[in-house]
Amino acid sequence: MTSLTDRVGAEPEEGPSSGLSRLLHPVPLPTFRDEYWERRPLHIPRNDPEYFADLLTLDDVDRVLGQSGPDFGNVRVIREGQETPVSELGAPGRNMTASRLEALYERYRSGSTVILNSLERRWDPLARLTSMLSAEVNARFQVNVYLTPGGQARGFDPHYDSHDVIVMQAYGSKRWRLYGAPHTLPLEGQRYDHSSEVPQVQEEFDLQPGSLLYLPRGTIHAATSNDAASMHLTFGVHPVLIPALISDAVREVFEGDERFRRSMPIGFANDKHLQEQAEDAFAELIDTLAARLSPQEMTARAVKQTTSLAPVTLRGHLGDLENLPRLDPDTRVRRRPGLRWSVALGEEIIELEFHSKTIQLPVHVADEVRFVTENDGQGFTPGSIPGDLDQPGRLLLVRTLVHEGFLTLS
Repeated sequence: MTSLTDRVGAEPEEGPSSGLSRLLHPVPLPTFRDEYWERRPLHIPRNDPEYFADLLTLDDVDRVLGQSGPDFGNVRVIREGQETPVSELGAPGRNMTASRLEALYERYRSGSTVILNSLERRWDPLARLTSMLSAEVNARFQVNVYLTPGGQARGFDPHYDSHDVIVMQAYGSKRWRLYGAPHTLPLEGQRYDHSSEVPQVQEEFDLQPGSLLYLPRGTIHAATSNDAASMHLTFGVHPVLIPALISDAVREVFEGDERFRRSMPIGFANDKHLQEQAEDAFAELIDTLAARLSPQEMTARAVKQTTSLAPVTLRGHLGDLENLPRLDPDTRVRRRPGLRWSVALGEEIIELEFHSKTIQLPVHVADEVRFVTENDGQGFTPGSIPGDLDQPGRLLLVRTLVHEGFLTLS
């Protein structure tokens, strides 16, 4: 492409939740961004059992567990830091689903924490909220649900995560202990060393129903149930990280210039003159690298990456494909809810990126593509698209975008 990203957009997902502002209330979003994000924990106390009831309830968890068999691949069982593989639970027999499900409940009744991993992939209220948050924060969100029985039960020992987390207490209460952040903003490979001595507790509190807790990555924490059962939702936040962007840009320079791929001279460790030559070569390469790294291109790359962070939302797509042959100039269509996209304009083609794929269209339909992507989401008909395209061309454009999942039939 000959230009940087021309337009990036996100269509808010419809649903009962209203994004990050609702979760953080009454803390204003700018305050969270400027004073807490990647800086320090935030505890928003509430005592409202219904605050997160639209997202998940205990009854919902029963339903999800009942539908997770026979392998229960997204379910974990943890007690005091020790995990029991779900594959080892249950007695072999004709009904392994029932046997394994009962074994899960028995572990829970005996003090184990049951974890439902990546529940946003199979529970619509969480899928809608993570889609909304992804468009708003420009990060990928993963939701794990922690169900812990009462009686001071604990799943994990003190540890930190290598990603930020937002904890929402949906049922009961839980005792949280924070131990500070001796390693600020660790990267993915910088895992917590469980053999090291745990620091002193710096803060201790009960997370009541409806409360929220934000922890920057690197914050050592542990949580224990109180007298009754506890259920909380942990939203793992995976943003676009600066080190990864710089690393990708550097790698591209290395791949395009053979001077960066050469080895050190033979015998350099034994030859002072060769070492001095190497220093001069390094200085030249570093200057070259600095000249070729473009802040504008790295920022544009970051913007483009955000289109692949949101979950793919294709509900109703099978029906759209069945009805596609009957699409005519008066058929009403709209941009798919929850969609995030980017448009880049080149000399001969226009690229529309969404759902981790790129659709290439001829540049002469740029005005029509802009209308389709920038439409307010209320819908339009192929016949109402402005521009120079004739009616068959407008129908072909709309059919293509319905076929690929960008548009849906209203």
